[in-house]
Amino acid sequence: MLLQWCNLTPYGTSKLTAIRFGSPCRVRSVRIFPTGARPFAAAPDIIARTEPEAFFMDVYFNAYPLQLSSQMDGKPKLKVPNALMPTVIPYAGGQAEFAFATRLMIVRGDFETVSMAIYGEPVSEVLPVITDYEALPLPVTEPTPISPALDLARSPDPTLLARQLLSLIPDAPPLNLVIRLMFCLKPPNDDWDLPEFPHLYSDLHEEDMDIDLDSAYRCLSRPVADDVPPEALLRFAEKVADAISPTDNTRSYFIAGILCRSASQHRQLVRMLVQTIDLERLFDTFSLDEDTVFALLDASTNPDIAQLLDNDWFRSALDSVHSLPATEPEVKRGIRRLTSRLRDWQLFEDTLSNPSGNFVTAARFLKDIGSEEKSFGIWLSCMTTYEDLVASLQGGPTLDGGVPGALWDSESTDVSHGDYIGFVKAFIGVACVLAVYAWSDSLPNVNCRERTLGVLRLWQDVPGYREIVNHLLLLRQMTFRLECMTMDNDPPAMPGIHAENIILNLVNEPRCYLSPHFVKCIRSWQPFTLTYISEEERISLDYAAAVAEDGLLSAIEEFAKSSSSSLNTDRVRALRVAVVIIQHHIDEESAGDLEVLQTGWKENVYGLFFRAVDLAFEVAEGLKTQFALSVPPPVEKGLLEQFLLLSDQILRLIAYLEPFAVTTTRTIRRLVDAVYHIFTSTDMVLCSLSYSASVYAAARRAKQACSHVLRILSTSSKADLPKTRSSVVLRTLLQKSQTFHDDPHQQVRRICELFTCLLPNPSDSSESVQKWVSSTLPIILDDLERLLCALDVDRKCELVSLLITLDNGVLDFGQWFISQELQHMSDLSRFVMEGQTEHVRLMSQQVMDRHIQTIVRLISPSSERATLCVSNLSAIPGAGLAIAETMTALLSAHVYSQSLLRLARLLSTDTVFTDASVQLAVALTFIRSVSVPQIHSDVVEAFERAQAALSAIDDAELTHDQLLWEFGHCLSAMAERMDDLQPSDFRVVLSTLSWLCEKLPGPSDLPGLSPDGWNRLCNAFGDKTTPETDGLLQAVKGKLTPLPDPFSPTRVIPQTACITIRDLETLLESSAPVPSTPKRKSPAQDVLGLVALSPPTALLRSPAISGLTKMYTRNDFRELRQTPSARQNTSRLPSMHVDEFEFSTPSPIIEPSVIGHPVEAFPLGPPFNLTQ
Repeated sequence: MLLQWCNLTPYGTSKLTAIRFGSPCRVRSVRIFPTGARPFAAAPDIIARTEPEAFFMDVYFNAYPLQLSSQMDGKPKLKVPNALMPTVIPYAGGQAEFAFATRLMIVRGDFETVSMAIYGEPVSEVLPVITDYEALPLPVTEPTPISPALDLARSPDPTLLARQLLSLIPDAPPLNLVIRLMFCLKPPNDDWDLPEFPHLYSDLHEEDMDIDLDSAYRCLSRPVADDVPPEALLRFAEKVADAISPTDNTRSYFIAGILCRSASQHRQLVRMLVQTIDLERLFDTFSLDEDTVFALLDASTNPDIAQLLDNDWFRSALDSVHSLPATEPEVKRGIRRLTSRLRDWQLFEDTLSNPSGNFVTAARFLKDIGSEEKSFGIWLSCMTTYEDLVASLQGGPTLDGGVPGALWDSESTDVSHGDYIGFVKAFIGVACVLAVYAWSDSLPNVNCRERTLGVLRLWQDVPGYREIVNHLLLLRQMTFRLECMTMDNDPPAMPGIHAENIILNLVNEPRCYLSPHFVKCIRSWQPFTLTYISEEERISLDYAAAVAEDGLLSAIEEFAKSSSSSLNTDRVRALRVAVVIIQHHIDEESAGDLEVLQTGWKENVYGLFFRAVDLAFEVAEGLKTQFALSVPPPVEKGLLEQFLLLSDQILRLIAYLEPFAVTTTRTIRRLVDAVYHIFTSTDMVLCSLSYSASVYAAARRAKQACSHVLRILSTSSKADLPKTRSSVVLRTLLQKSQTFHDDPHQQVRRICELFTCLLPNPSDSSESVQKWVSSTLPIILDDLERLLCALDVDRKCELVSLLITLDNGVLDFGQWFISQELQHMSDLSRFVMEGQTEHVRLMSQQVMDRHIQTIVRLISPSSERATLCVSNLSAIPGAGLAIAETMTALLSAHVYSQSLLRLARLLSTDTVFTDASVQLAVALTFIRSVSVPQIHSDVVEAFERAQAALSAIDDAELTHDQLLWEFGHCLSAMAERMDDLQPSDFRVVLSTLSWLCEKLPGPSDLPGLSPDGWNRLCNAFGDKTTPETDGLLQAVKGKLTPLPDPFSPTRVIPQTACITIRDLETLLESSAPVPSTPKRKSPAQDVLGLVALSPPTALLRSPAISGLTKMYTRNDFRELRQTPSARQNTSRLPSMHVDEFEFSTPSPIIEPSVIGHPVEAFPLGPPFNLTQ
């Protein structure tokens, strides 16, 4: 709501004016209107007046405290302190809006009058007390789609926006001419003053013009008109060819320069030059000096020149120069870039039409071109004027999603053709807008420049466009223009404010500090001269620029500097700059890694790798505070993103430095801890919906870096050692699953994800995989078992299948795992029965059901390793007995599950076990399935499979009582739902009962079946039977008699556990036995029995005892041992008598263990786990 409309005029020389509200208000925004504006449509007579057009205005807000209503009862009102919060409004003209919150506003500035509207809402002086908690959904940040006019990646003509911006300039030249003048030819200052400018063209029409290479080179310093006839271009090319002298040592330099200047000109001129000049005779090993190489590097950005130079003779000449010992490093670097550019041009042209092209490499080709102005201008001129390239771009597929961000730095290969074409269009569109910005700034044209800068600033907030804009803004010309616009911005102007915002977005990527021109821009700022950037921010940027300006040595010193305080934004920025400088030297120099280490050694900086590990740990601790369960301390805005970006850089630097470091096990464990905490933080960010797109991108890169550095760390060159580096890394990681600091499910999932990334690839050589299996897997087996016990069934089966594939029979990992699962199931069998507490039974049943699901998943036919797992299962001694005990225990506990039924089906289909106990358990499981309506078992299948399993058992091994009990309760359940049964069901049931009667020694009872239910079933049997089966019914009725009995129905094991906190505490509590004095052991069984005592009672002697014997009561022994002489030469800890121990409080704490651990399902904690 509108709080106030006012026209402020400062009073006297103090330049002060104030606005006071009648009650406390929360100000949402302050909107300033220019002179002549009508702010309100409902009040057209109100006209704003603001003079001058631009000024700075200091605004002070009075902080007004609010109290809770519960604090006001019987207490006097708090005195309002006179606390003023200052801020500055840089008004640059037009209508502007600023957001604040306060009650009293004091305004001061160099203005005559200002019209402003203040919006907000009044607030109560007493805040209401919230008594009821109302659960609200977390806010979901929906990205605002970019305007179609600015989304050049989806536009059929990516140059349209640049042409529209260029039209804001009166008598503007064509866009192609602007590109040539701004990036390629760079007209001298005198040309700008000529009235014909910019339409100043090279004169190629004179017939009698006698030229040499120097004059031809200078002639092309101006653009060639597009309407020049081909005959004139051909004559010029022939004259250039005739001017080449075999004795001229500068001919290669001038020809390279002519090709470079013509590369952005008329296409026919380029083709005629390369056709008439014998380039093979010009460019050889002796003529390729530094200037020639870099001129050809720019010229090869033209596709026609690149195609001509991409042949064997030129590549051979480049290789010869590169191999010469006297060749300068800069020349070698230029030759490598030239070779790559010739190769990548063909690849780039192929990706415009090939859906299976190498898009990432082509994007890196664009990144290299966009790092130098002349190459960038030549390429842009060709892409906007060459018809075949334009047609290939326009005929490509459309973009489906957003522009892929930083495609040139991506390691992914799943980029679609449409995404790549959209990326190229966005690159061309942004480049053309930058050309318009450079032209408008050179004239200058304020309107076009302000609009163009606003577009660039908006693109910096759009993923995909941001990376392209930030990369191209580091061109020398662009950096210089930004520097000029941030100087002398008083009174404030919108281009200067835009420029400061653009630079502030640029510094988020520390690679910008690699540009000496950008560093010069930052260092040129004087104190208190900026409009948007605060002085504290300027000091921080200046410090980071000073680190970059001093080079590698300063970066190493900053990196090695330790600080006791926690990381803040300034320190993180300086560290990021230091890391990127060190990384740049490692990447760019041929021996960059050694140079970095030697530079540090000269300044007594050693252990750079270990310092990087410590920094990674500090960053991990900083990230942990961001996601702590307790309320974190106030942090600076954007610090989370900076932490993620810094962690990504440090981890990648560690991966580079690791081969040069002698790492110890302790260092490896510390690094794994840091990587795991960083990985956890990145995963929390990616699983949340409340972060910005830039934070998500930083988290994805940091997460990839975590996996990358652990893979590097796991690669050990000494794999023949007993403890390999891979085993140390994996054990440290797996041990994280034993202690939980956050959500246990998420923690186990993250550990499993990292562990899977560190396993060898099954497609690797069999020798290397077998070497890893034999050297690493046995060492991590115990820790791996704990992780597998904590995983859910899906992830457990995926991980086990992968390990079985890697093992390939070397260690029989599959057999070991299945045996462990059977052992867990056997140990849990005693906890699912009656006699345990309800919570123990429920948890044990669910854990057992998960083990059954795992076995079923592994041996089912759909599993890739089903045959191997079935053979492993049959080879385990006692496996059949364990399975039978498990199935019988669940049936006896009156619980059932779908996985139990699937296991019975698999065991009945594939005769893995022929034991009578297994067959009986399978038959009972099928019969019980009919009694559980939630299972929806097929009656025909259940009885047929049950009869088949029972038929495989000898008559002597049949347990008639158990069978009769199961059949009786099954028939009782069927009698309750007879309407759902089919005639085939009754026939199969009757046949099975007839078979059972044959096995019974005499008449028997059917427990659980009422007479009424039995009669209804018999009637149904009679209705559904045929004359041939009528005799079977009479035999069954004569031998089986119903016997009602109370029983508890079988329930289905729930897939999820719903348990209260109190129930969970009860479950984890373990009853400690009353301690008692242990039985005395004979000397032969005791450790003291090995020692000759003379006399034996000497151990009980004390200096305070004069007699030969002493009877100790209660704490006499402790009191006697308090004297200094008595405490010497003893390792016995202070003791407490059993009488006091029994009645002392509190009781000793017993740490509970996880349900389902082999053998010790609920062990006692020490010291009560002693064995007799």
